[in-house]
Amino acid sequence: MKKRAKKTILALLLILGGVGFLILKGISDTGVYYRTVAEILSDNDLPQQRGVRVSGNVMPGSIEYDQQNLLLRFMVRDMKEADKTLRVSYRGVRPDAFREEAEVILEGRFDRTNRTFRAETLLAKCPSKYESEVAKR
Repeated sequence: MKKRAKKTILALLLILGGVGFLILKGISDTGVYYRTVAEILSDNDLPQQRGVRVSGNVMPGSIEYDQQNLLLRFMVRDMKEADKTLRVSYRGVRPDAFREEAEVILEGRFDRTNRTFRAETLLAKCPSKYESEVAKR
């Protein structure tokens, strides 16, 4: 094999290796584990440095929103085990569909020392009034 062909193959292998590394690094950094409220509360080995996605219902009477500082605090309960609740802190604009009893999906990290879920993303499920009705026959 010629010297030039060897250099070309080596350069291609280095480029492909670099691209592969960047893809794997991006996937591992943005990968999010999905858990229920009950699982988060009971899992002592939950990694604090990794993101977690949790779903639950907003508890009535628990919403506190500081509009000046964009700080939203509330409690969310497990959809199957209503006695399992989780305190949530979210910094950002309150979604329009966010209300009591709304189903929410949170992404963030669980602070075990304060027993508070620090949400970085808050998604509120749209109310059923926006869903289409089935035609009556």
